[in-house]
Amino acid sequence: MGLIQVKITALGSEGQGIGALPSGKTCFVPGVFPGEVCLCEIENETSKYAVCNALEVIETSPDRISPFRPADEVCGGLPFAALSYEAQLRFKQTRVRDCLTRIGGFDEALLNDVFKPILGAEDPSRYRNHMQYAVRDGKIGLLCAKSDRLGDYDGGLIEYEIFGKIKNMASIVFDRAPTRLFDGLILRGSERTKQILVEFVSSQDGPHEVIIRDAERYFETTHLFDNICNTCEENGYVLNGFLFRISPTKTSRRTRTGVRTIYSGVDYYDEIFCGRNFRIKAGSFFQVNTEQAEKLANKAAEACSGADVIYDLYCGCGTLGLAVKQKGQKLLGIEVVPEAVQSAKINRSLALDEKEAGECEFICKDVLKADFAQLIKSGKMPAPDCIIVDPPRKGLDIGVVKKIMELNAPKICYISCDPATLARDLKMIAGEYKIEEVTPVDLFPNASHVETAVLMTKKSI
Repeated sequence: MGLIQVKITALGSEGQGIGALPSGKTCFVPGVFPGEVCLCEIENETSKYAVCNALEVIETSPDRISPFRPADEVCGGLPFAALSYEAQLRFKQTRVRDCLTRIGGFDEALLNDVFKPILGAEDPSRYRNHMQYAVRDGKIGLLCAKSDRLGDYDGGLIEYEIFGKIKNMASIVFDRAPTRLFDGLILRGSERTKQILVEFVSSQDGPHEVIIRDAERYFETTHLFDNICNTCEENGYVLNGFLFRISPTKTSRRTRTGVRTIYSGVDYYDEIFCGRNFRIKAGSFFQVNTEQAEKLANKAAEACSGADVIYDLYCGCGTLGLAVKQKGQKLLGIEVVPEAVQSAKINRSLALDEKEAGECEFICKDVLKADFAQLIKSGKMPAPDCIIVDPPRKGLDIGVVKKIMELNAPKICYISCDPATLARDLKMIAGEYKIEEVTPVDLFPNASHVETAVLMTKKSI
């Protein structure tokens, strides 16, 4: 089949354009936006839908802010890089609302009352405090969608300026001293404390001591470490830690685990979040957009206002619960990852004074397996007045929903990173809880993801 003309009418959950083939079959076309007409070729086709590649845009959307480029030339993580920020916010707000009506079954009258305008970023550029670059043939960058090739992207859209300078310095060294030892470069840091954490990643499968020895020799003989350290200092930053990680499996690379060694410094950097001090360790989760994450925290703080006891489920390293806790409030955080719980305990002492720290407890346990009734019965923790739940993208297991219901807390704050699973979960919770407010928050300008804060109160206590 030759080229097909397709008109794009909507955007999909991953930011791809949606249109229809001449046969009427739905097609998904990356890199194009609603209102555009493009010439496409079919890449894959099933009985229900087709995936197409756009080769040319013959009618352009007024929301497009840069010329069309085929999707296989640009990195896959920024589907909205060529879309105006106002249009990005419209799409994300519409997507959250559509999921609540289509998946959750909530009627428009309710949403008209509780749905708030999306909280966009004052500056949607250079917002990421965490970049995961791929290294391919000595080049450092971001991968194309569903590909192992590096694509073009505008670093000014997402990465801290210092990250771009460190990346460029490393590229110069790799060009001068080619090596296949490294597959990735992780940069994390804070614009508030000016501390940077650098981690090179290798997927080589061999004796760890040999791989580590080779990496350390490379750092020394090429002066890669010295050059990066100087780059940080010349720009007013401190290189807090320089690390090397061996992650030979897909799972270890995805979860940022493996064998991690410290070449210099420490394995963490310090951040100031909601006016409090936190320690962010290598491999741990922390929202990539510090300023926008504070808007999420403010919504959680509204829910927790007046509560004597707060439960923070899926608490990670404790940043959200510790950020919203006020004097006199008790906080129980539950997290399944042991390293995250240890970080939460460290953050407890950094973020709070000694008296307030004594009001917080962090437990290493799967939320699904936590025996809340026993915790309360034994006096280890009183029943909650407010529950913060911030689950992974897959949302809540039905067993967790039942446990939340059994706790019978007067208020719940649900922080979601996926509108579809949020809508599914709210459909179960709404039988006993009234939705008071739904607020989308844009933590990922130029990407398709959107966070949402939902505040709920018990219908009958």
